[in-house]
Amino acid sequence: MEGTKNKFIGLIVLMLFPVLMATAQKKDLSYYQCAFFDSYKAGDMSPWPGLIGEMEKAKSTDLAWQTEMVKALYGYVGYQIGARQKELAKVYVNKADVYLDQLLDEYPNDARLHSLAGAFYGYKISFAFYKAPFFGPKSLYHIGKAIDLDPNEPMGYIEKGNSLLYRPAALGGDKREALNLYRKALQLMQSHNTLKCDWQQMLLRAFILKCLYETNQTAEANAFLLSMQKDYGSMIWIKSFVGINLMEGK
Repeated sequence: MEGTKNKFIGLIVLMLFPVLMATAQKKDLSYYQCAFFDSYKAGDMSPWPGLIGEMEKAKSTDLAWQTEMVKALYGYVGYQIGARQKELAKVYVNKADVYLDQLLDEYPNDARLHSLAGAFYGYKISFAFYKAPFFGPKSLYHIGKAIDLDPNEPMGYIEKGNSLLYRPAALGGDKREALNLYRKALQLMQSHNTLKCDWQQMLLRAFILKCLYETNQTAEANAFLLSMQKDYGSMIWIKSFVGINLMEGK
């Protein structure tokens, strides 16, 4: 009787083994890229902390894995700042600092890492504007270095555009130049990006849309929005991102 029971259990394990293996195999880098993408597209960022935590627990030393993890931290911090959850955002900025310090020590000539470093210094300015004279030059240094290291890497142009978009005009902000940089980044991204799931490209297109509305290029903005909806669906979050008044012409 006991032997029959053990055989039965063994049969169940054998039947479940392929399913368990398939589940494990799904959680490669592309799994997380698509999970972040699907969540972002739906306007639901609640899965991101758990996904980031899973990536951290894997303790992968692979550069692509670690870069994607820091990019996810970057995306989640941006969302939290937009949602006015700055204290929570600071927790993830501090976490990203640890990873970036280690990664830049090991890969000092990686353009994407410098772009991310520049972005996180920008986030720190949004936490305390009086620190802009200290963090601002550091942010611009890393962004400039990223572009110098790899002029064909889109992330440097994205962060330079972000700096110009959110900086006051009196301090050199320029929304039209930001738009030019975003367009350059998108062209580069589309020319050599083979990712099936790319939430960063979706975000970049949202920045382009925001710039088009903010520079009163309404007809082009409306057409650009339609192209985004064709690729990404209804995008219920886009009005909140761009600004309802801007999109409705109020």
